[in-house]
This record gives sequence, C-alpha cells and structure tokens, in this order.
Amino acid sequence: MQFKWHPDESPPQIEDHSKAKLSVLRRYLRLYFDRLNANPNREVFKVDLVDGFAGGGTFRDHGQIVSGTPLIMLEELQAAEERLNLNRNKQLIFDCSCYFVELESAHSEHLRNVLTERGYTVDDSKIILRNNSFKYEIDDIIANIQRRQPLAGRAIFLLDQTGFSQVELALVRRIFEELPAAEVILTFAADALINHLTSSPALVKAVAPLELLERDLHQLVENHSGVGGRALIQRTLRDHIRTITGAAFDTPFFVVPRGSRRALWFIHLSQHPTARDVMMRIHWETQNTFQHYGRGDFRMLGWDALESESLSLFHFEELDIPVLHDQLLETMPNKLFGLASEYPISITEMRIALANETAARFSDLDDVVLRLFREGELQILTPDDKLRSRTLKTLKPTDRIAFPDILMLPGISRITER
Repeated sequence: MQFKWHPDESPPQIEDHSKAKLSVLRRYLRLYFDRLNANPNREVFKVDLVDGFAGGGTFRDHGQIVSGTPLIMLEELQAAEERLNLNRNKQLIFDCSCYFVELESAHSEHLRNVLTERGYTVDDSKIILRNNSFKYEIDDIIANIQRRQPLAGRAIFLLDQTGFSQVELALVRRIFEELPAAEVILTFAADALINHLTSSPALVKAVAPLELLERDLHQLVENHSGVGGRALIQRTLRDHIRTITGAAFDTPFFVVPRGSRRALWFIHLSQHPTARDVMMRIHWETQNTFQHYGRGDFRMLGWDALESESLSLFHFEELDIPVLHDQLLETMPNKLFGLASEYPISITEMRIALANETAARFSDLDDVVLRLFREGELQILTPDDKLRSRTLKTLKPTDRIAFPDILMLPGISRITER
C-alpha cells in the first residue's frame, strides 16, 4: 500500500507490516549507536542518517499518533546521546546530519509541519528536508557525507520504496563504492515482481533499475513454473541484488502484511559482518514477524530448493532455535570441512564465509562449532597453534578451526563429503 499524507489532514492509518519495519528500524538504530560507542573514551561520534522515501513523518494507530521513520531516526539519536552519556566523565558529542527526501509535495509539507511541531529545526545543516526524488539528491548527499566524514563515511540509508523498481541498484552500488562504512536498508516487493513475471517488453522496461537482462527474465519465467519455483526465484533475486550492489553481507527476510500473500523483503545490506549479525539478532528478537521459505540452516531462501516440491516457511520463534541447531549439525560439518580441511581458518573467517547462507546468528554458528569440537570432529587452535581444551566454553574471533590428520570413521563422523 502507498500511504498518503496531506498537510491539512490527519496522517494515514498505519498497517501491521509498516509497524514491523518501524520496530526493526528503531531496534537497529539503538543497537547501532550502542555498538559503535562502546569505547568510553570516544569524544565525538559522527554519523549521517538518510531516509530516501521519508513520507509524512507520522501515522495513526488506534487513535494514537505514532512516529514514522524520520522521527524514529531523530528520537533514537536523542535517546542514544542521553543514554550513552549517563556514566561518562567526559560527555560524548553526537555530530549527526539527517537527510529526509520525499518526492510528493504534500507528504514533504506534512513532514515539515510535523518536525516543526515537535521543536526540530529544518536548517539544511543538521536536518535537511528535500522535496525531490532520491536519485536526484544522492550526489549532494554523498558529497556532504564525504565532506563531513572524509575517512569513515559512516551512514545508514533507509530506502523504503513502494514496489521493486523505485531504487536503482546502481545507486546502492554507488553508496558502497563511495562510502565503504555505509549501510543500506532496502524494501523490495519481491512477491509483486514474481507474481507479474513475464518476458514482455513492458516488464523489461519496468525492471531496468534492477539491471536484469532480458535473458535473465526468461530464466526467471522458466523457473517460476518449475518445482520449488518461487523459492528458486527468491534465491536468484537475492544473489542478484547482492552482486549488483556490491554488498558483502545481507539479511533478506519477509514482512508479510496481514490479509495479503504478497510478502515484502526488508533487506539489510552492508560491508561488515558485525552489522549483519546485529540485524540478524533483531530478526530473532522480533520472532514471528519475519519469515522465509526453506530451512534455517544452509537452505535459506531457496538453498537446495529443488530437493522438495513443497517448501515450508521458516518462522523466527524461540522454539525454532533447537531445530535450527539440529539442522546446522546436519549440514555445517561438511561446510567446515570444505573451508578448513587443508588450512585452519579463524572463527572470524568462518563467520564471514557462512554469513550469507543461513538464518543463524554468529552465536549459533559458534555453539555448533563448540559441539563439534567436543565430539572430536574438529580441533580448536589458538592463534599460535596450541590446541584448546575440550572444556572450552566460549570461542574467540582469533581462535582457529582445524581438522586432525586422522578423521573419525565414516558412519561415526558427521562429515559425509570428504
């Protein structure tokens, strides 16, 4: 649904899927600010927040006015500054600029009124409001961020588009090329695209921002009608988005609107594994709001989709964690053997190698590695190649996974592919 705002009218009624996205954004910002300011000696924290489809700033929810994405950004900034300065001898200064871009004039005016009513000053310095298309503002935004942060370029871009073609993937690629520390949260109406798959010239034009070639569309159309077709298309699209944007890590999960079978992807794209893990933990905390096809281990979003004609939906519920660990125990030994059979790899390297293939948090991966270690399937070494004790309870990022020269016998070992 595309929401409508007017400066002289009440804001639109919020829907459940939007509430889910707003909740995740708020939680992520809170963890983001805390994680990056864990060092008590930091004196200044610079960051830029960009909302490329800002809307009107507020919604109605059962008679109450609730904050939209621009207000959530501002509220979490203020809350973080107060929270992080509670026990500091020297005050931490938040140096942040927020960019709110909205194409519709009525929406932009409603947002301006909302900001003014709440005491915020739109001054083209700390709060920049632009009534324009995001693609026409990105040059100026990137230049401003580079000028303010010539080294880090730390920023979060929220691109909550309607549909699947309002954001050119080339723009996301530019963000990562020019601002390596940036992160992007992108809404993508995957089911809308899948439901309208066709090789007609009209669709070729419609998907041009996704950089899908006509031959790619033909392949997607063929996959659509095959066994596990929807999951296979999801995997193909997910890989395509990550490849075209140049993002090293992504967490793509469905927000399923009530009363609709057309799921939206809420994709977090980044270049750093820690950012990916923080977002993954939020998905688990949110539990059943998010779901996806396939298993939770290494069959996420269509991995090995063709082995079954029907793919169940994986739900993020606490009851699924033991199931996830059991699934990881089935498939992770072969993954680890492929990674570390010749040379040891660090825990950090293992996490990076497996991050995009699973719904598991890094803590889940670590727990399974420890269990395999205690079972004698593999070894855990210190950085200087000393063997860790079997009583080891916590892995360090610098610990190394290795396999003994003599492996456990087939039939006893969990490793089946050697």
